[in-house]
Amino acid sequence: MRVRELAQRLGLTFEGDGEKIISGAAELERAGTGDIAFVGSKKFWKLAESSASGCLIVSFDYPSADRTMIRAAEPRAAFAGSLMLLYPKIAPQPGVAPSAVIDSGVSLGDQVSVAHHTTIGADSTLGDRVQVLAGCSIGRNVRIGKDSVIHPRVTIYDGVEIGERAIIHSGAVIGADGFGFVPVNGEWKKFPQVGGVKIGDDVEIGANACIDRAALGLTLIGNGVKLDNMVHIAHNCQIGDQVVIAAQTGLSGGVVVEHHAIIGGQVGIGDKARIESGAVLGSGCGVLTSKIVRAGQPVWGTPARPLKEYLEQLALVARLPQTKRQLLQIQQSLDALLGPPELPMSTPTGLDPEAD
Repeated sequence: MRVRELAQRLGLTFEGDGEKIISGAAELERAGTGDIAFVGSKKFWKLAESSASGCLIVSFDYPSADRTMIRAAEPRAAFAGSLMLLYPKIAPQPGVAPSAVIDSGVSLGDQVSVAHHTTIGADSTLGDRVQVLAGCSIGRNVRIGKDSVIHPRVTIYDGVEIGERAIIHSGAVIGADGFGFVPVNGEWKKFPQVGGVKIGDDVEIGANACIDRAALGLTLIGNGVKLDNMVHIAHNCQIGDQVVIAAQTGLSGGVVVEHHAIIGGQVGIGDKARIESGAVLGSGCGVLTSKIVRAGQPVWGTPARPLKEYLEQLALVARLPQTKRQLLQIQQSLDALLGPPELPMSTPTGLDPEAD
């Protein structure tokens, strides 16, 4: 694709040779003359000068240079757009593979593709242009919105509702029973999980992620939510719009995460905790049961606490060896001035000095 065409389709302007052919994309240090790369911030300007990239996507304040460039307010976002143009995904042909098993009452929209060895339970509905790739298991009375892509070996239990333009990656399990048990006569008995799962539009769910059905009611995932690989959302959680959760994070039952919160990797959140809008949970932190993380607040550590407080405590811990040495020096100075402290005389066990 020519630079001129690429810039036009991105809605941006270019400088330099608009007829140059761009056939791929790469990082700044590895890009060749046929590749496009982007300069994310000023700290990469020097690296960009030595890059062999055929075209750079740069910010508006990037210095003018004798090379081919596309300018954008957000170079990273523009680069993402260029990747979609340079590496278009090949959609499977519409139709149902011979080895797929479709139960009675299933409704398939226009141009739906169902790949080999997939099963779809009775009374389920797939919207227009939905792609279900090989080996998926879709239960009864499932709803999947138009333009969604279900990657190989995804399992969707009965009664799950998924919005439009969803992307669900391999191995994800949606609608399995929540972890609900009650003690009866010294044994754990299953608490029936009879609720459901409802997922909004434009949601992406990573590989091997799990979203449990509610015990009663619904586990809710809002619009635009992005879940990384191996994220676990337990029963009755409510995830607001545009929430981002990184890999290996687990939410216990009944957790509420409000709109636009950001949760790092390997975070653990206890039962019925609330993460308010715009809060940021640093990687590896732990939120205790019923804890509230306030709106817009960045927290870190276990138990999770405000980032400033966490950093101050971390700095104090780092200074402990130095503090110990200083205390020993002070003790030695006092001993030199006053002499060593007198130790109390010990009495042999069983002897009373006051006894006759």
